[in-house]
Amino acid sequence: MNLEMSDNLNDLDWNQALASLKDGAEPLQSDIWRQIIQAEGLVCRRFAWSKEQKTVALAQVIETRKLVFKSWYLPRGPLAISEIGGAEWKQVRVDLIRTAKKNKVVSISFEPENWPLKATSFESKIKHIQPEKSLFLDLNLSEIDLLKAMHSKTRYNIRLAKKKGVEIIQGSEADLKLFWQLLKVTTNRDGFSGHSFAHYQNLLSSGKPAIELWLAKRENKVLAAGIFSFYQGRAVYLHGASADFDRKYMAPYLLQWRMITRAKEKACRYYDFYGIDALKWPGVTRFKLGFGGEERNYPGTYLIILKTGHYYLYKTLVGIKHYLRKIF
Repeated sequence: MNLEMSDNLNDLDWNQALASLKDGAEPLQSDIWRQIIQAEGLVCRRFAWSKEQKTVALAQVIETRKLVFKSWYLPRGPLAISEIGGAEWKQVRVDLIRTAKKNKVVSISFEPENWPLKATSFESKIKHIQPEKSLFLDLNLSEIDLLKAMHSKTRYNIRLAKKKGVEIIQGSEADLKLFWQLLKVTTNRDGFSGHSFAHYQNLLSSGKPAIELWLAKRENKVLAAGIFSFYQGRAVYLHGASADFDRKYMAPYLLQWRMITRAKEKACRYYDFYGIDALKWPGVTRFKLGFGGEERNYPGTYLIILKTGHYYLYKTLVGIKHYLRKIF
């Protein structure tokens, strides 16, 4: 039986389908993320596939326009809600390509969470946008068992932070500048790039009530901060930052532990530490791995070019634009 594709699944049914995933809902495919995308002036399209009147797959698409060229990007999508066969997945892919062509889209970038087809089913694999590997902590374990499963040094640092008077408090949008100041320190120290201040503002304002800002403070000084989402069974460590001073108080460890316990309070099934990469982010990866959990590998990012001439013309024009910025 062929799948039926629709673009009008209501928010309630969409969110219920996401919530049924055993690992909890993927936030980048959620209604919360759609609100964030739209608040940043981007177009969001949503498609669902059903079988015997049951939703089996979802795809939330970010549509961008650069110059005169339109592209689709599917962060952690398409997403399987229930087990379906390879032939049905191929139909999902064909339906997306057909719909993209109708909308005069030049290319589609897929970054699925649980797409079962082999890489050869796509045109080409490209540099990933979302991390290719993450760390999931099973929150069905008790707090005692979670602590036991941690590296001994991680447990020690959590106790140390408590003993030295580190406090974990929820921040407001007014506290975002404190996070931003720490983030600039962190990106310089750990060698990764952040987003604009406006993006983090949008996360907090448009991501309510799922997305929260939390601070680790000692003697009125902010030592660490993070932005976290708690949505439909899954908690995600989205962004983190820490100071270069008073690192001996181990504030980031207590902050993470408090977010893990908060995730349990919110009935989340898993805590997603998000990206890990021992080569690219060795320090951050060691820190996250200290909490235990299971490493997850994603299929990667794949590109389907629908209009070859338009796509390479766009790439050429973007390259020229970047070159001109450097010399002028």
